[in-house]
Amino acid sequence: MIVGIKSKEELIRFIHDEPLIQTNHSLQGIENLSVIGAVYFGFGLCNRISLTQGLPIDALGMILVAELLAEEKTVLIADTHAQSNGFDKKSIERVASEQEKTVIKALCNLGFSGWDVIRVSSIDSTGSYNNLLGKISAPNSYIRRELADMVWLHEQKGVNLKLGWAIKESTSGEVEFDKRFREQFGGLLSFMYTHSGKTFDPLKVRSAPYLCIDPQARILLSSEEDVHSKIASARDRFGEKTMRPYEKLLGHILALYDKVVEPTTGSLQDRTQQVITRCMK
Repeated sequence: MIVGIKSKEELIRFIHDEPLIQTNHSLQGIENLSVIGAVYFGFGLCNRISLTQGLPIDALGMILVAELLAEEKTVLIADTHAQSNGFDKKSIERVASEQEKTVIKALCNLGFSGWDVIRVSSIDSTGSYNNLLGKISAPNSYIRRELADMVWLHEQKGVNLKLGWAIKESTSGEVEFDKRFREQFGGLLSFMYTHSGKTFDPLKVRSAPYLCIDPQARILLSSEEDVHSKIASARDRFGEKTMRPYEKLLGHILALYDKVVEPTTGSLQDRTQQVITRCMK
């Protein structure tokens, strides 16, 4: 296992050299960072129309990056946020429980330490969190909660670096949330971004790393996942050309995994299956 990042200079080199990192947004996001304290990132459970149907392997890229950034890491599972999009509590509970179990199992099996996995529902009834919600200005409850999460984790967990994901040259999604945060709270947090996740679907090439709407278009962190079969089926369904962006992302995730955890061997499919087996055994 390689040693974590120890200085601002090492962090800048990492941002430039690591293919999983969105360089421009990240360099801008750490301008005021001197020393990394603790880091966090969030896993959403839905888009506007659907709850996630599993955790894509793309999310492992965020986990591996965070493992290098700090000794103390937090994953925030945004279950309460999903209620803001109108999904019923029973369905949200099911999906949140599955996501939480998957993340904890992967972290445990990888031998990672210093991690905390928190559901927002476990903190949003506390006085400290509700006081924050009352002070935040935002156009809707989802964004208000996003901003409250950041402040709460800074105050309660010592977080000073948020890891998100971004699309090159785009200021939507997490980049927009983080901009709103800086406007209201200044330099409490710095920000880094991985590239977006990918799908095999040519009509939806980019996606959040942690969100799966079509399980046949993503490789999932699941003990039941057969990588060879999934890729063969996707090639038949979507065509050879659409495989390239996803396979490129897999290659980047595997390269970092080989450095941080252990070397993998064989074809891209073989190596991906080895990672899933290690994470989900």
